[in-house]
Amino acid sequence: MRKLFLLLPLLIVTACTQFGLYSETIKGFDNNRWEKNDTKSFSFQINEDVKKANILILFSHVYEPGYDKVPVEVTFKKEGGNEETFMTDLLLKDEQGENLTSCMGDVCDLEQVVKENFNLEKGNYTVTLTNKVGLLPYLPNVVALGISVETAE
Repeated sequence: MRKLFLLLPLLIVTACTQFGLYSETIKGFDNNRWEKNDTKSFSFQINEDVKKANILILFSHVYEPGYDKVPVEVTFKKEGGNEETFMTDLLLKDEQGENLTSCMGDVCDLEQVVKENFNLEKGNYTVTLTNKVGLLPYLPNVVALGISVETAE
């Protein structure tokens, strides 16, 4: 009986945990620059229907990058199916100027949900991310960029 009480908190935490379906990160940006015309593509396969899923963008930058948000165009496409394109801002700071990133040394990481609680059917998918920064030909101080697809249950 005592063992059951010890396992109960673990079962509760596990029941509320998100499970990763896919994750990929691209590193090695030349001179830490994400060029405006350099669309990043992530392709993955989902082997069974998922009732509630989330897509997160993973973004790593140099500490104090010189900007508070990153405008990104996201295209989500199912092979042989629909394509959805939308804009989002990766928010590095909140309205009060507080960091929304987690920093360790000179590198800061952000995980931001950009599509949530949606039905993800079995199949092959491609997600593309395009930097839509204003007048500059590139976004400086970028260390890594990626996506994560997780269950939202």
